[in-house]
Amino acid sequence: MARYCPNVGSSNLPVLDLFYGACYNNLSCFPAVFLYSCWQVLYPFFLTCTSEGIMMEKEFKTIFNGAETTVKLPSENMKAVISFHDRPGLKDPEGKMRKLLEDPIGCEKLADIVKRGDKVALISAEYTMMPQTWIVAPVVVDALKKAGVKDEDITLVNAPGTHQTEEQQMVNPLVAKLFGTVSGKYRMVYHDCDKKDKLTYVGETSQGTPVFVNKTVMEADVKIGFNSIPPHHSAGHCGGGKIIMPGVCGRASIGAMHRRVMCPGFREWQVGLPNPKNMVRKDIHDSARLAGLDFCIDVVSNSQGQIIDIFAGDFEKEYNEGVTKVSSKLYGTEMDGRADIAIHLPTAKPMSQGPFADPKYLTGAMLQPLLAADMATKDDGISIIVQSAEGGFDSAGTLGGGFTDVDLTLEARRKRGYVDPFRHVTNVLQYLKMTSDELGWIMAMGQYDLRDASLMWQGRKTLDSKRMFLASLFPKEVALTLGFRYVTPNFDEALKKAFEEKGKDATIAVIQGGRYPIIK
Repeated sequence: MARYCPNVGSSNLPVLDLFYGACYNNLSCFPAVFLYSCWQVLYPFFLTCTSEGIMMEKEFKTIFNGAETTVKLPSENMKAVISFHDRPGLKDPEGKMRKLLEDPIGCEKLADIVKRGDKVALISAEYTMMPQTWIVAPVVVDALKKAGVKDEDITLVNAPGTHQTEEQQMVNPLVAKLFGTVSGKYRMVYHDCDKKDKLTYVGETSQGTPVFVNKTVMEADVKIGFNSIPPHHSAGHCGGGKIIMPGVCGRASIGAMHRRVMCPGFREWQVGLPNPKNMVRKDIHDSARLAGLDFCIDVVSNSQGQIIDIFAGDFEKEYNEGVTKVSSKLYGTEMDGRADIAIHLPTAKPMSQGPFADPKYLTGAMLQPLLAADMATKDDGISIIVQSAEGGFDSAGTLGGGFTDVDLTLEARRKRGYVDPFRHVTNVLQYLKMTSDELGWIMAMGQYDLRDASLMWQGRKTLDSKRMFLASLFPKEVALTLGFRYVTPNFDEALKKAFEEKGKDATIAVIQGGRYPIIK
């Protein structure tokens, strides 16, 4: 990708004219003749500089059409670079885990919580969330056995929320290895959000969300969760009580919780630091309290998948500490106010950004990149989302529901107890062509799948509220119906148009790989 060089003023290099004149008046001197010849060759370049101004550039690596490429931006317009602030991994994560079991955050040590005869459920987030359960769970099991817990009283639970059926989990080799060296030694339960006979009602949250939780989890005397705390599109960050809601809750409960994204002002605090106004996170915490989550372990990992820190104890307190002290500093970048233009660039490691961030598909641009760009720009700002999408919309055909094509989606949903009421809609792309108000109506009526609808609504609400440009190989006519205001396969064209609209002095924030800004 080439650069766009805005006009920043007239020449401020009169010395060049003096140099030219000296060469012209001393043609009899061989050095002068040589310099004059060089000047004739270089003059067009200097002429460009003097007409547009000398501009320092900052280079950024990104992925486009399957290959690494470079984007060059004017340094003088740069306001912020929002990137991943990597750290080295812990040398002894197991040792750190043992210390936290003895000195947890905000609650009693594990040995005082559990006793002989207790039934204990170890509940892990699915492997795509990188909970590192395979590293820390053996340490916890060792502590449980020292406290007198019998092998037959320990149950391992996979908590995929809506992402996988029980049958899919049972044949997934990664699920089988989730608990590391203790996998296969204890009873394993595969939570399925649609199997109503395996759910039990535990009450309502303070916002009226009905909470149905996995029966095996609720039968346990002690419940211990394992999760990670990267950024999340609506809960601020993952982790904490999220191991219960949505981890081991029923689909009806999960859908009702996701509807909270419609609360007024939600766009201001949907991603990032803990905020009491985040109604999704409030529902998550309320649900975990209702379920009686006793102890929670959250890890933070670096770009190499190594644990850089662990937080454990009371799920709300350890979550707040983990996000505030480490995770937000890893994924977030402080900005002194918002920019005129935000540019989101995918990086070479899409899985470190989340499971749906692959630049090959447009779905990688339809949520986290939009939200981060929205946060980084002024109310009248412009965002440029770079997403080549040479593979089309999505390899799976949905925004994350786990189904592979339209026919299977509709048939599978009917068999699982709920029917898509929008028979005229053939795929998720059709939903995304609706306005945020139309999608909001679906959510308010409790139609379709509320979890999936909430993801679409968040993306579409952002597209309806801000000017979002798309630099992509995705079909222009389709992208425009999704809410993008300008679509081009050429990044420079998108940047040029943004400068034309916002002016030559427009400030730029570059967002790398789904990270987010922290506005001061």
